[in-house]
Amino acid sequence: MILRLPVRQYIAVPSANPRGLVTQTRELPVADTVLIELHCWNVGVPGGLPVPDDYWVFMGSQQNHERAARIMAEVIAPCLDAARHAGLATVHVQPESIALRHVELLPRPGRAPVPSPPPLDDECEAPAESHVTARAERVHDKGYTAWEGWQHLDVAPAVKPQPGDAMVVTTEEFDEWLRTRGVTTLFYTGFAANLCLLDSPGAMKAMNGLGYRCILLREGAMAIEFPDQPPNLHTEAALRYVESWVGYTASADDFIRACSEVGR
Repeated sequence: MILRLPVRQYIAVPSANPRGLVTQTRELPVADTVLIELHCWNVGVPGGLPVPDDYWVFMGSQQNHERAARIMAEVIAPCLDAARHAGLATVHVQPESIALRHVELLPRPGRAPVPSPPPLDDECEAPAESHVTARAERVHDKGYTAWEGWQHLDVAPAVKPQPGDAMVVTTEEFDEWLRTRGVTTLFYTGFAANLCLLDSPGAMKAMNGLGYRCILLREGAMAIEFPDQPPNLHTEAALRYVESWVGYTASADDFIRACSEVGR
């Protein structure tokens, strides 16, 4: 069975007059393709944790959280349902703290997830460690890592895992899981398009570096935006970054339509 839908990338040549955005229809075997929910958290969503006034966490502002909640409910959830109905594997890429709440979905059920390695090994000290902490606390406010909400972080109710889904924590275990199934193409949804969707374990840059075809569903993601800048500035920039250097983008509506046509 084949998934057929148009995907978009940026063609930067000829350099004096680039071709720009180019769309091509791809034919992707369902068995070789997965849909990913990455870091859709239960902050600022119905039935979830309230957005804290004192700290900048997850999507930051109240406005960003409200928009993210709509995307989860109106775009990502229907994409997950369509993928499951079409027979695509659906995978949740989440940090260890959340994976421990869903051990039955891990590649090795009954075992704790393998944590991501720390950025520095035990024998290496940061050259400016106090600067790193101080800078982060100026942005997020001092003590944000101790926000009590972190203890209750989970997948948002609108996109909660279903029986048959999988969950992974690290790039290494995700790569192993995919290779054993012959998967080559990864559709991504989630947050944030200018941060975790690019740089977290199991995210687009890491998996593209391992040779996977990575496609971001445009309406199923957003970047962290700032109130003193034009609306959607960082989301559009993140999409262009993906289309130029990481992989492809596709329409969520086209993805749902393609799923509905599988097997016809």
